[in-house]
Amino acid sequence: MEDIIVDLLNSLSAIKELSEVNYHVKSEEELLKKALSALIHNQDMERCSFFMINDEGMLENLTGLSYFEIVEDTQETVQPLQFKVGEGIIGLAAEKKTLQHCHNCLEDERFAICSAQEKGKLPGSIISVPVFSDNVELIGVLNISHPEPYYFTDWHIRLLEIYKNMLGQLMTNYRLFHVMEQQITARTAKLEKAYQDIKRLKDHYENISVLDQLTGLYNRRYFYNQIELTMAGYERYGQSMCLLVLDIDHFKLINDSFGHSFGDQVLVDVATTLKRHVRNADVLVRYGGEEFVIIFTNTSCSNGLIFAERIRNEINQQTWWKDQHQVTVTMSIGLYCHDQSSNQDGQKPDIDNIVHYADIALYEAKKRGRNQVVKFSEELLAK
Repeated sequence: MEDIIVDLLNSLSAIKELSEVNYHVKSEEELLKKALSALIHNQDMERCSFFMINDEGMLENLTGLSYFEIVEDTQETVQPLQFKVGEGIIGLAAEKKTLQHCHNCLEDERFAICSAQEKGKLPGSIISVPVFSDNVELIGVLNISHPEPYYFTDWHIRLLEIYKNMLGQLMTNYRLFHVMEQQITARTAKLEKAYQDIKRLKDHYENISVLDQLTGLYNRRYFYNQIELTMAGYERYGQSMCLLVLDIDHFKLINDSFGHSFGDQVLVDVATTLKRHVRNADVLVRYGGEEFVIIFTNTSCSNGLIFAERIRNEINQQTWWKDQHQVTVTMSIGLYCHDQSSNQDGQKPDIDNIVHYADIALYEAKKRGRNQVVKFSEELLAK
């Protein structure tokens, strides 16, 4: 009775340890070693090994573990043994899909063909148990041995029948988990790619929404976003700014005389010229049609006038050729300066008013004959 209780406790311990094996490991070989270790820990077996069905349908020795490896904390090299299904006791277990028990390997007919040297290496007892996924698909064969013949009892057989079912489920869960993990990884990669594609599209359309497609300059929408920032800099740090509204004189006449395609080229070239006169902190936009706006940040009014005259002169010196006709253009510029002296009441400046004042100065430049710079002053409001 005492032996039965001990066998029962050992069997339950082996089953409990197997149930606690975590299938979140790197490989099937590592998982199987944990499972085999649970057997050897709780059962007096010399060696446990597992023969996996490989891609060629052969039973291949994936891993093995001996009692001495556990006790002495050493690692033995697993012999790369292979069996055909139906070959030897391991192959028979796979073919017949039932447990195969060799009570005495030296006398068992299944080992009759072994040479004397091979028989000298045989263990005393062997049990080979087929392991299935969901009790259907053969995963491999669990093989256990002991040096003594007639060692394994009915307790071992009952234990292994339970153990192989649990091991099959453990292997199934491991494979399902890794398939799911691969699918999640692949899905995550697709989602990340989709996110990056969406982000690129978003950035693209945001750029389109603030870029003028002809000249590559920013457009009116961008201008109003940036002037808000410029005014915030003025309020916080007292920085001065100059706003220029620039208009190509008689541009409609160019389109009517030489065509819109030529007019577009003039706009592109003018935009290129304007780019050379602005700094990274400044703002240059195509405000609409042949009209451009520049915000010179942290710039005094005197410097703003110098910049405006420099731009007007360079535009005036540019030439184009169309059908043997030399074409030149001029530019009228309205300038509004904003600094501490222009904001004596301490109120936050109104952006629309600033643009309106620069427009008034531009209108005055055109009234005076075009191709000139006019700075806004209060006197212009009375006209």
